[in-house]
Amino acid sequence: MNSDIEMLDKRRMRYLEWYLIGFVPFIILSLTRYFFRLGGLNSQPIGRAVLIGLILSMLLLAVSTIASAILGRTIKNEPSLNDALQNELVRSLEVQSWKAAYVGAVGTTIFFAVVWFFYPINDPVMVALTSIIVGAGAYQATFYFKYRSS
Repeated sequence: MNSDIEMLDKRRMRYLEWYLIGFVPFIILSLTRYFFRLGGLNSQPIGRAVLIGLILSMLLLAVSTIASAILGRTIKNEPSLNDALQNELVRSLEVQSWKAAYVGAVGTTIFFAVVWFFYPINDPVMVALTSIIVGAGAYQATFYFKYRSS
């Protein structure tokens, strides 16, 4: 049973790692695409390359999120796994991670509000999507790094 618990814990951390691997390029490419739009470069080949990278990073985010959700459901449905993997430390880290997610989403929204004073923002969907994904990334990163350090 301990080997199953350790295996599931390693899978949970691996899914978090893949999420973070997709998160960093998404943020960089999302901001790049935003500033390319201001310069009219999105229709150029470099703008298309950025779009392809953005789509690939979003796919990686989606796959790792779905895999984490399926793993979380498996853990919650089996009482012995739930007791072992949803302990007090994990619950405490989840609360801290939610706080980081809120700060990340609000911080991104404030960033775009400040940028709006200097450049026009014509894509509120991109702003909202980026803010949500930054919040989710802050949650995942906080949980991952604090869990590894404990």
